[in-house]
Amino acid sequence: QTATETARSIFGAPGIGEQDRKGYMAGIEGLDFGPSASQGAIVGQRFIHPGLRVTFRVPPGYKLQIAQGAVVAVAGDGEAVRFDSAEVPPSMALVDYLKSGWIAGLQPDSVTSRQVNGIDTASGVAITDQWAFRVSVMRVDGDVYRFIFAAKTDSTAFKAGADATLESFRRTDAKDLAEIRRAVIEVVTARPGDTADSLARRMSGFTKGMELFYVLNDLYPGDPVTPGDDYKIIAVR
Repeated sequence: QTATETARSIFGAPGIGEQDRKGYMAGIEGLDFGPSASQGAIVGQRFIHPGLRVTFRVPPGYKLQIAQGAVVAVAGDGEAVRFDSAEVPPSMALVDYLKSGWIAGLQPDSVTSRQVNGIDTASGVAITDQWAFRVSVMRVDGDVYRFIFAAKTDSTAFKAGADATLESFRRTDAKDLAEIRRAVIEVVTARPGDTADSLARRMSGFTKGMELFYVLNDLYPGDPVTPGDDYKIIAVR
């Protein structure tokens, strides 16, 4: 009771006060929805990072996703890959870093170094009781990045996928950056005859557009939309 009285003394009774829905909707128009492109973007089987200016492609069957501080991809057969960065002194060779003990089960004789697309790399194989790893480290403009592929066994197909991913790693160009699309909030005004379904269909590229439309607009299935009112959808630009 006391909390209710205090709230009403500050904000007024329910239904009283200025909501400024039009101003609110105008303010959120164009805001990013989901991960910002500053964390990198996923385009099909490719990861493109506009800030780091690097890109790579994972094999068919892998599903890419951006995690905190890393990019991971998992395949249906239990294989996975992680892409991240590491703090490595500029004076330390990549081969020495790979052999420095941070990856368990590394086979020293498997470590090799070469250039890929003008980038210095070192690669090796690590085997533990339950996992096989194919690991590559790359140095781009002083920064070091890592691919860590994991599988139950070190098969020919597993090696081919890890090699192909490393071969695809390169600096971005203007064409790569042009492929990045942003998902943003877009405000639309319902017209006579519009329904939640017709508005949700404007969100092309979203497999659960109807559910997302209801969540964005605080509606429940079956709720009507009101002609002249503004609603939020997600657009890809």
